[in-house]
This record gives sequence, C-alpha cells and structure tokens, in this order.
Amino acid sequence: MNNIDIPTREDIETLSGVRAPGCISLYAPASPKGTESENTRIEIKSRLRAAVQQLEAAGTDEELVTTINRSMDRILEDTEFWRHQSNSIAVFVNGSTLTSFRLPNNLLGFTGVSDRFDITPLLRATTFMHSAFVLALAQNSVRLIDVSAESPAREATVPGLPKDLQSTVALDLTNDRETLAHLRNSEDPKIRMLEYSQAVDRALRPMLADSNRPLILAATEPLSSIFRSACTFPGLAQSTIAGNPEERSAGELADDAAPILDEVHAAELAVQTARFDEGTPQELVERTLAGVARAATFKAIDTLFVDIDHHVAGLVDELTGAITRSDAEDASNYDVIDEIVRRALASDARVFAVRAADVPGDGAAAAILRFAVHPD
Repeated sequence: MNNIDIPTREDIETLSGVRAPGCISLYAPASPKGTESENTRIEIKSRLRAAVQQLEAAGTDEELVTTINRSMDRILEDTEFWRHQSNSIAVFVNGSTLTSFRLPNNLLGFTGVSDRFDITPLLRATTFMHSAFVLALAQNSVRLIDVSAESPAREATVPGLPKDLQSTVALDLTNDRETLAHLRNSEDPKIRMLEYSQAVDRALRPMLADSNRPLILAATEPLSSIFRSACTFPGLAQSTIAGNPEERSAGELADDAAPILDEVHAAELAVQTARFDEGTPQELVERTLAGVARAATFKAIDTLFVDIDHHVAGLVDELTGAITRSDAEDASNYDVIDEIVRRALASDARVFAVRAADVPGDGAAAAILRFAVHPD
C-alpha cells in the first residue's frame, strides 16, 4: 500500500503564508517499493546540498544553515520514513519549519530556495479529488466502498441499505400505492430490479447529499442500466466497473475505480477549459503570464490554470503585479508562477495545478477572471 499524505487546505495556507529567510522546498520522485527508497533519499540529500550552497552564496546566517541541516537530518536518518513512500515526496524546511508529504502524483524533481516555500507542485495532489464511493451492486448483495488515497478501501456502513433484491421487493418504498401494487404483482424481473435500485438510491441519499465525491457503479447488465435510470445523485460517474462485483474485494474495486476517477477528473477539467474558451470574447480570460500576474494581484482571478513543471525565476510587484524576471535561480528570487498561485489562493480562486498540455492558451499560466483588469 502507498503511504500518502494529502495536504489539507490548512496545510497549504500555512506553508503559503510563511515569510522567512532560508525557505527550502524540495521535491523528488519516489516509489512505494521499499527497495527503491534509497534512491529518493539520496536525491533529497543532493537537492538539500545544492539548496544550502545557494543560501551560503547569498550570505545567509551560518546558524540558520546549521539549524536547517540538523532539521533535515531528522528525516534523512529516519529509516522507517524512507521505507514507506508513495510516488513523490515534498519537504519544506527553514529555521523553524520541517514539513513533509508523501504524494500520490508523479512529480518532477525541483529545488526552491527563497524567503517563501514553493507550493505549486504540492497543489497537484489537491487539484483533483483522490477519493470516491464505489457502489458494488448485484442482485444478491449491495456494498458501498469508501475509496480514499489516505487509507485502505473499506466497506462503509449505510443505514437502511438493502441486503439484496429478494428481500427488498416487499418493502414499502413509495407513497404511490397504485405503483406499489403494480410492482408487487409484476413478474417482470426488470420491474423488480427498478424497485430494488430505487431502494438503494433512497438509502444512499443521506450519505451522498453533502458529498462532493463521485459515485462509481460496479454492476452487470441489466441492473447497471436500471440503477442509472433510478439514481438521483448527480455525481454518478458515466463509466461503470464491469463484471460481477461480488467477486472483487474492496481493494480490488478501488483499483478498478482508479481509471474511472481519472476520467471524472478529465471531464471536470474539460468543463473549466470550456469556460475559459467561452470567456474569451468577454475579456474575462488572461493568457499571458504578465496578465495573469496582474489579475492575481488585483484579486480578479476566478479560476487559475498553471503548469506545475514550469518555473520562472524573478519577482512580482506587490502593488501592480509587474514581473521582473531573473536569469539566475538563487535565494534572492522566487518562482513567479508560484507567487501567482499564492495570490490567487489568497483571494479564494480555484487553482488547477496541471501538466503543460492542460493549460488553455498554450502558456505556463492562464486564468478565468471575475472582472476585467486592464494595464495602466
């Protein structure tokens, strides 16, 4: 099992708000296979060494550098920590902070050194939800599986959830007595399956009502199509886990759900990209890095798209949002794109931390605006 730490909104806000000399952000690819963990530890150690050299070149206080090295020794020497990894690791350290995350995403290696932490790659883990519910529906059983990146898949307890079709068809499921009489007297198995599906849907409603997780169906035909016709939950994924769900464990169903969850994420991104395209004639989009930086500074961004692998060294003016680029990545600069992300988050914008191909407009950043911002 992968050991995953999904950062919370509070985690990100805390890291985003730090302003202090000697903030080091380290990202490295990892592997859940314990035999490969030493490679990740070596890369983090190498990146730390390069970061410390930047601090020393910038004239950073020796005591601060010593404190950072000592803090990192706690992680580098923690055998258990390195034995249990995921697909990437992120470490944030300065004179008073030491925070690490084992992430489910495949991130590129990166070293950031400035007076603030680089949070953009970290946001890849929060851009799309890594959890869902899987409804394993068969005529002889019903299970709701809680799928989460943070813990093993498990069966959730749902009050009133039917046990099977046979024991359900006699239940009083509706106030429409005429319909009830028809269902009870009908010998059509599809009518019985509809009644069964309606009962399952009713039982799920209270649990799903306040959930923003997708519901993924695992069922065979014709029950699969019949349940879809009865389901009232708008978050039901379009694709179905095929085959008899009774033959799969909770963990196997979670594995089967992963590609469908990817489809859900792709569909969500497509909706936001369409919004970007629709906003173009209304001057409510920005395609250039300079325009996006200005919009972020004036709290005008509704939705921000950024390439998590693209970094631009420089500074962003606090009042105007004007970008000053730098040819050198050193402790006196920071990542411009990361600063844009930070300002967008501070104004409650939604941030899509994605790959380059998924940023509309073919740039490193793009934005849907709340209102138009024109250069002076």
